[in-house]
Amino acid sequence: MKNNKKTLLGIMVLSAMSLMAADNRVIQVTTFEDQNGEDLSKCSLREALVAAKQNIAFGGCSAGNTNRGATDMIQLQAGEYILNSELRPQSMVRIYGATAVDYNQVDPITHRYPSIAPLKTSINAQGNSRIINTSDTQASVALYDVILKNGDANGGGNANPVDAGKGGALFVAGPLAANNVEIQNSHAEQGGAIYVVAHQAERQVNLENAYIHANQAKVGSVLAMDCSANLVNTRSMVKIDRSSIVKNGAANSLSTFDLCGQPDLALTASTIAQNQADTSKGHIFNLSNAENHPLSTLSQVYLQSNTIVENKALSTLFYDNYPRIVLSFNMLAFNQGKSCRYAFPASLEQARNINTIRNALFAMGSATEQGECDLPETANSSYDGAKNLDLTGLSFDQVLQPLQEPSAYNLFLPLYYPKLGSDPAKDLIDVNSMGCSDYEQRGLARVSNATLTLNPDAKNTCEIGSVEVMRLNAADIQSLRNVSYESLFANYQQQIDRIQSAIDQSKDAASSVVSQSRTDLKTMQDLLANTKAKQQYRAIYVDPFAMALKQDEPTADGKFVQLRQLNSDNFSISTEVLGIGAISGSGTTFSTDKLTQDPLFKCEWDAQLQRIVMYRLNDKVTEATDSAYCKYTITSKLDSNLHSSGLLEGKFSNIAPIAKDDRVRLEYGTDLKVSFNPLLNDSDAGDGSISTLKENTNKPAFYKDSTGQELAIRFTQVPSGVVLTADRQAPCPGDYAREICYGGNIQVQVRNSFSPFDYELKYTIFDHELELSPEATITLENTAKNTNYEASGGGGGSLGFWGMFGLIGLAFYRQRPRKS
Repeated sequence: MKNNKKTLLGIMVLSAMSLMAADNRVIQVTTFEDQNGEDLSKCSLREALVAAKQNIAFGGCSAGNTNRGATDMIQLQAGEYILNSELRPQSMVRIYGATAVDYNQVDPITHRYPSIAPLKTSINAQGNSRIINTSDTQASVALYDVILKNGDANGGGNANPVDAGKGGALFVAGPLAANNVEIQNSHAEQGGAIYVVAHQAERQVNLENAYIHANQAKVGSVLAMDCSANLVNTRSMVKIDRSSIVKNGAANSLSTFDLCGQPDLALTASTIAQNQADTSKGHIFNLSNAENHPLSTLSQVYLQSNTIVENKALSTLFYDNYPRIVLSFNMLAFNQGKSCRYAFPASLEQARNINTIRNALFAMGSATEQGECDLPETANSSYDGAKNLDLTGLSFDQVLQPLQEPSAYNLFLPLYYPKLGSDPAKDLIDVNSMGCSDYEQRGLARVSNATLTLNPDAKNTCEIGSVEVMRLNAADIQSLRNVSYESLFANYQQQIDRIQSAIDQSKDAASSVVSQSRTDLKTMQDLLANTKAKQQYRAIYVDPFAMALKQDEPTADGKFVQLRQLNSDNFSISTEVLGIGAISGSGTTFSTDKLTQDPLFKCEWDAQLQRIVMYRLNDKVTEATDSAYCKYTITSKLDSNLHSSGLLEGKFSNIAPIAKDDRVRLEYGTDLKVSFNPLLNDSDAGDGSISTLKENTNKPAFYKDSTGQELAIRFTQVPSGVVLTADRQAPCPGDYAREICYGGNIQVQVRNSFSPFDYELKYTIFDHELELSPEATITLENTAKNTNYEASGGGGGSLGFWGMFGLIGLAFYRQRPRKS
């Protein structure tokens, strides 16, 4: 069995959270009925669109965001909104359904609250009309967390009869964005789900995490578009990412995606399956130029990392010489009819506009019932890593599992999981190539740049298709260094404060999100407390689960694929010290011959800290050409055969000492002289406690010269009006030997005892290893300034020091003898 190195980002593909009702700029829809001004106590979706356009309250709706040119937010509730006729937005709007999460369930992908849930809000046209039409207004519309269903472009509720038959659910002439939406059971003559009009300018349609199913049309059961306007090709840009488009079309449909004009189509990490069209003349993707169906040679079609299987038509991908087509890392096979068909088969080798990179397909001459792909020789790269994978001789169930039904395990998007084949050269997993989509359909990152020194054969390369197979893998973690304990503790405390603040601000103290935050808070509080209590000198802390890949495995009922949570409840951690120095080779040639065994170097799993701790029992730093190496292994507690090992590479370095700012008072009425020791609140605590050292147990924190005198203070700025002396002073160490360093108490005196000003001195300190701290400031705070201010600041009272001085001077002036 192959191990694959991939990294799970832990992202959950959720759309924007529900808008806060307290925001009066958000239009809250309060009724499921389709009203248009009849009831002033209720706000309908139709009325909300009017209020958004007019920037005034309408029906029972608030005015929304009245800023000129601003986008209006419309919030829907959980439930079904019934339409009597199509909606016609006239301004920029974002329409949000109820947030599709379950706050009482842990998500099976992130293993945190809340879990993704089925969509809770739907808009139902009842077969009376399409759902949204922007053909006249060209308004920008964005949809989140909503189901659009039962639209009909031929229904009687269409506002413009001339457009009848186009766009069963959506007839768009302006920008459209849809995230976490479902379009189902809509009908049209053209564009069963979506019809795009781009008469005046380029139009963009962006679909992400969309589930499009059970839509039908004669042309383009999912997508169709206008071809030309004013004798010019229309320009439509359609981007579909991480979506499932399944079971659309009918036996008499001519196409599922029908492209014409000058379109750009980018389809990535998606599942296109079990759609159908006429098996004698229909196509799933119609990418050809024809009479009354112009297609520009400037058109572009880019299909990357998709699973395109089990479709039923004359051809799945029908193309000619007009559009530029790039196919990369697609599973394009097991379709009824040809998976790829060139419009002019006799001149196939003249097709110069199609390029392919590492697709899985049946090459020409394969069994036609499995869906062979007609491609010119020039389309297939001569480079082995980019060549297409010929599946000849394999059956569907040898390559893919059956279509998974929508569930939280797959973000409620039906999809196929690849199977690990008996012949690794022909399965879809790790095909020794790069260039697949950055994310697979579940939103998990595909990572192919990891280093696996101990097991290079487990290095991840791209999977073919929309889904990445996850396998437990411990990552090599390199360039580790000990950091300042002061910085580490401060970082932990900042995280604690942020979590606590979020809990305090939550309006629902009983929600599972707050419960999750409380769990996170305790985890961070325990980590901070335990790290403080158990700190080792110059330690490196590593969370072995943070960089590891989770394991795909079947659920208990065998219906779905889940990711086993990486934690110490499910997996054990073991460690092995390899030594200090340099390693060479990898896999079977991996060598530790150049490593020195050092009994004072430790690498241990601490279950209480939930960290691997690399540390030393002396204060020796790692030489520039060396590293400290440790091996760690993650093993399943359920199956000891499921394990993976990684390499930790670290360096131990001296942490700079900590000089803190000081404030010293110069008392009014004295000679403005003061003595103090800056080191009293400075430290070398960044390295940690020396109590765990087996050598140098009495190591001093600060620099001492050869006679044992502490001379750690180096002043970098002393004002000209200040005289500085110290208990001890001598040349500084090392590169700073031309400067003077000080020790013990520092005496400073302001030359002008009448000065009312504050003074600032800058200094750094040396630790025992001669590392300099960042610069700190000593502020000489002169109370004479404050006294004078207080004495002279009011409307009466004493004159103050400078006022009295001035009167004495005036009297003396008047008593001088005058010249005649």
